[in-house]
Amino acid sequence: MKLNAKFSVVNLAVTKLQVTEGKRHDSRFRFITKAPDILYLFDLGYWSFTRFKKIVEAKSFFVSRLKKSCDPLIVAVSDLKWAHLVGMRLSQITNALKDMNELDVKVQLAKSKNSQFNIGLRLVGILHEGEWRFYVTNIFDAIFTPQVIYELYSKRWIIEIFFNDIKHILKLSHIFSKNKNGIMVEIYSALIFYLLVRIMTAIAAENSGREITDFSFKKSVEIFSAFFLTQLSELIQGTKAKFIAFFQKVVSAISCNCLKPPPRAT
Repeated sequence: MKLNAKFSVVNLAVTKLQVTEGKRHDSRFRFITKAPDILYLFDLGYWSFTRFKKIVEAKSFFVSRLKKSCDPLIVAVSDLKWAHLVGMRLSQITNALKDMNELDVKVQLAKSKNSQFNIGLRLVGILHEGEWRFYVTNIFDAIFTPQVIYELYSKRWIIEIFFNDIKHILKLSHIFSKNKNGIMVEIYSALIFYLLVRIMTAIAAENSGREITDFSFKKSVEIFSAFFLTQLSELIQGTKAKFIAFFQKVVSAISCNCLKPPPRAT
């Protein structure tokens, strides 16, 4: 089985989930909506000209790494110092890149002149630790420098942390059920638990004037689990007031016990 998720970086929550057979390609996961002003960050498994076009038509935005097999044509530049690159493909400017540490140009991705995808996109490149990293986006605002685009895309790592959390902390790496319904019950139970912990952590953060990322998810899970197991019998027969009191105790315990240790001084 394969799990595809659309994850909100702002809310630290799953907004769409799809469970499929392991052989199904990631690109078949449909997560683009018609809502405008959404920023999509996705890896190369979701690279698709059709997807790019849908995002642009919805008046939303995206940032993606450049696929190695894609050799975009440079059609315009943001700085006259790169004017000599117009009309060349990325593979043809290797020598020019040796004297540069960033690139910011307008490109066309499709090689065919008759391609239905002829939308001009922005290609930015950053020389990072001696290696070029290229990103494609439809964000052209100059405020979003190549460095900002690079940092924006790095936020995608949050979903990798999410998958690590549900696999290893919530134990979804070992599913016991053998049929689809049982598997779905295990997955959705874990996600409901995940959301409950995130909600209580968010309340703890608000009450203490901290960021939600200041709290350890692992410690928060342990606190919630301990409270839940010791008070399960009371909760089953409990009233609404008891439920509220229970969650207030958990939030208080998270506030006091689940902060991440401060970073070590270097």
